[in-house]
Amino acid sequence: MVDDAIWQICVYGLCVGLVIAVMLGLPPLLGERHWKKPERRSDSATAIPYECGIQPTGSAQVRPPVQYYLIAMFFVIFDVEAAYLYAWAVAVPETGWLGFIEVSIFVAILLASLAYLWLTGALDWNTQSQRPPVRHHRKPHATEVKEFYDDRVA
Repeated sequence: MVDDAIWQICVYGLCVGLVIAVMLGLPPLLGERHWKKPERRSDSATAIPYECGIQPTGSAQVRPPVQYYLIAMFFVIFDVEAAYLYAWAVAVPETGWLGFIEVSIFVAILLASLAYLWLTGALDWNTQSQRPPVRHHRKPHATEVKEFYDDRVA
């Protein structure tokens, strides 16, 4: 019985390996090779990505604002809270009043964190309502620059 199961796993592994080899091996063999045709190397459309018939403009490296990441983190935090509350709601008869007190403390901590985020302006997308940028110390003038010596031995 054990030998039969091992044999089935080996056959399955070989089939998976064969599928992977076919998927990686056939496209280079069947696809058009622009780099081998000198008349096609100068085509401008050969080197650019093509999607939906639209020529790409600009860079694909667009940085979204920090607020998108904040909203994603808030979603994860409160989604996990919902999962914990669902598990507690299923186990209410077993936990009793002690479980109710623990869940109340859990929800109070989360509400306090939400109030903190709201008061600090982390939930506002308007740039005027957010905290001002941190001010750095001014750079010293050329006359105020002191020379520092490095006492390390090379």
